[in-house]
Amino acid sequence: MKDKSKHTIEEDISEVTELSEKHQTAYGKKRRRGAMLYRIFLMSWIAALLIVMSVFLGKFYDYLDKYETDYRASRPEVITEDLMILFRTRDVSSIYDLLTVKPEAGIYESENEILEYMEPLLDRGPVSFSEVRGESTYEHPVFSISSGESTIARAEYDLMPGASEDDIPKWNLSLLDLPVRAEKSVDVIAPENITIFINGTEFSDPAFTNIEEEAEAQKFFDEYVSVPPMAERVCQGLYMEPTVTAYAADGSEVPVVYDSEASKYYVDYPRDCPDREAMENYAAKAVSAYASFVSGDLPESELRRYFTPNNRFLYYMTHAGLTYFTRHLDEEIHSTEILDFISYSDDAFYCEVKVEQYLTMEWGPREPEILITDGKFYFVRINDEWKVSGIEF
Repeated sequence: MKDKSKHTIEEDISEVTELSEKHQTAYGKKRRRGAMLYRIFLMSWIAALLIVMSVFLGKFYDYLDKYETDYRASRPEVITEDLMILFRTRDVSSIYDLLTVKPEAGIYESENEILEYMEPLLDRGPVSFSEVRGESTYEHPVFSISSGESTIARAEYDLMPGASEDDIPKWNLSLLDLPVRAEKSVDVIAPENITIFINGTEFSDPAFTNIEEEAEAQKFFDEYVSVPPMAERVCQGLYMEPTVTAYAADGSEVPVVYDSEASKYYVDYPRDCPDREAMENYAAKAVSAYASFVSGDLPESELRRYFTPNNRFLYYMTHAGLTYFTRHLDEEIHSTEILDFISYSDDAFYCEVKVEQYLTMEWGPREPEILITDGKFYFVRINDEWKVSGIEF
């Protein structure tokens, strides 16, 4: 009995010990599992924290970088450096659009002439800019822009008011000035009845600075017609040397000659007109009759038909011994050549005609003698007929 009881206690102790060991083993496993889960949680939390901090720092650095970039970009020096691109590429059209006060063209020019005027200003050398220290402030910086050694423009900025102290300061271009001055003038000397065009626009309000008292050719027309005198007219306020054209009363264009030494444009009397051929033919007949009269082969009555009544030049011819000539058997007008022609107006013109005259003499060889007459005649229209009014000897 006693031994059985002992056995039972020992067995109980053994069982208790075994159960204790099993319990400890289970507890150790459970504790180790909890520690592992904690470590996993801790590492995950740290990793998540690092990711969040990395993202935050990245965004913060991006913000700082953007802020610095925006701040630098807003500086007047940077804006002016960007402005220099237009000057260095000679983009005069964009510069013109940015000018605070845009120069205006007159009725004879357009914006194209102003842009053409601006181009050489940018081509004097390397383009640069510098701050005008004596005039600049933080709120109002001022810069001068140079091309080579010449200062050609001025840029001014104003600090824009911000919403708060944390806003990026910004400067606005408040003034861009590039001096453009219309300093060109045109001086044209032309007959008073000639219409002048400047760049295709009629010079409608000419400022006559000098008008000839009387045209040089007037002495050959007496009272029959007034020859338009030469007049000097000036057009001021141009940016570029213009294209000058001239037109006669009949609409035909008249040549314009530019004298670079005198810096003046000259327009002569028209050398052409719609009826020029018929007028030249009549002049050839008149000069031929004059040559035949001088050689004694045409009576004065026939020659007089070509002249105005009571013509003083005809009187001089008939009373100056011009009819004395070597006797000959035959006379022939062989050819005529027009050397010069001037149309003073619808009722007055000048023509120089060379007449080749063949004379067969009474003695000597029967080969004709060739005589040349150079006639410089002035004609006037009377009752729709041309008459000789004067002769230039």
